[in-house]
Amino acid sequence: MKPETWHREELYKDVWEQPLTKLQTKYGVSNVAIGKACRKLKVPLPGRGYWARLAAGHKVKKMPLPEFKEAPVVHRMKTEATPKPTADSSDPELALIAKVKSQPLGLRMEQHKLVESSAGLLRRAKTDEYGRTAPTSERPCLDIRVSKELLNGALTLMNTVVFALEDKACPVKIEQGSTSAHIFGQDIKFAIREDLRVKESRKAQGLPHTYERSGNLIFEISAYAEGCRKRWADGKTQRVETILSDCVAGLMLVARTVRIWSEGIKRRQEEWERQARERAEYKRLSEELDGWLAGWQKAKQIREFVAAVTKVCVADGEPTNPDSPRGQWIAWALRQADAFDPLVANEDPSEEME
Repeated sequence: MKPETWHREELYKDVWEQPLTKLQTKYGVSNVAIGKACRKLKVPLPGRGYWARLAAGHKVKKMPLPEFKEAPVVHRMKTEATPKPTADSSDPELALIAKVKSQPLGLRMEQHKLVESSAGLLRRAKTDEYGRTAPTSERPCLDIRVSKELLNGALTLMNTVVFALEDKACPVKIEQGSTSAHIFGQDIKFAIREDLRVKESRKAQGLPHTYERSGNLIFEISAYAEGCRKRWADGKTQRVETILSDCVAGLMLVARTVRIWSEGIKRRQEEWERQARERAEYKRLSEELDGWLAGWQKAKQIREFVAAVTKVCVADGEPTNPDSPRGQWIAWALRQADAFDPLVANEDPSEEME
C-alpha cells in the first residue's frame, strides 16, 4: 500500500459527478476521508439534497472551484476493499466467517460464568442520565448499557454471543468498562447498548438536541476497520436477537480486517526502518570515504613536502642521514604521512617526535 496524492481538479470533477459513497471504490478510502480531503484542498461539495433534486429533474447549481494558490499536498493510503465472506472462498478465514453467518443462533439459556458474574453488578449498577446501566469501573463487568427493563434480554443476547464465540475458539474477557473477544490474534471490543432517539429538536434555537431511551437494543463493535459493518440494531423488520449470527460473523470479519491492517502497518514500519538503516550506512560509508580521501591527500602532500625539503638540504649540504637532526625530522614526517595514509597500517598521526 503506497501513498497516493489527491489531485484537486480531478477530485472536484468527481465529487460533482456522483455522491461520495460511490467514490469509495475509486479512491480506496471511505467517504468520510474523501470529505476531509475536500476540506483540506478547499474543494466545494454538493449540499444536502443536491442529488435528490438532481434525480428529480430539478435545476441545481454547481459551485465553482475557488482559486487556491498554496494548496497543500495531501496524500491518501489506498487500501484494498474488504472482501465479502463466501462459503466457497479460497481463504479459510472468509469461508469460516461465511459459515458462521449462515447458521442462525438460538438463544442460550445456560448462563455463562461471565454473564453470571456481571448480572448482579449490572442490576445494582447506577444509571446514566438516560436511565441506562452504567457498569462500575472498579470491577470487571460485561459492557451492557441498557435500561433495567431491557437488562434481562440484553444479558441473554450477550450470553448467546459469548458462548458462540467460545465455541469458535475465540475467548471472551471482561475488564473494567470493556468486553473483548480474542479473534484471529486480535482483541476486539464489543457491547450491547440501548439506542437513543431525539426527544426534542432544538436546532432552531441553536441548541443541542435532547435525547431519550428508544427501547431498541444495538450490538456495537469498537474498532477501526474500514469497510466493515460494526453496528446492528433493533428495527421495524428485525430484532438483534434474530441476527446474532451476523453479529458474531461481523466480529470475526472486523478482527481479520484489523489484523491485515496491522500487518500492513508493521510491514511499512519495517520498510521505513530498513530504508533508515540503509541511509545511515550510506552516510557512514560516505563519511569514511571522505576521511580516507582527506588522509590520502594529506599523506601525499607531506611526502611531496619531505621530498622538497630533502632536495633543498642536499643542495645546501645539510646532512639528512638518519642520525642527523634533519634526518630524524624527515623520518618523523614520513611516519606522519603513513599515519594519515589509509593504504598504510595506521599509527597515531598526533605522535610526537622523540
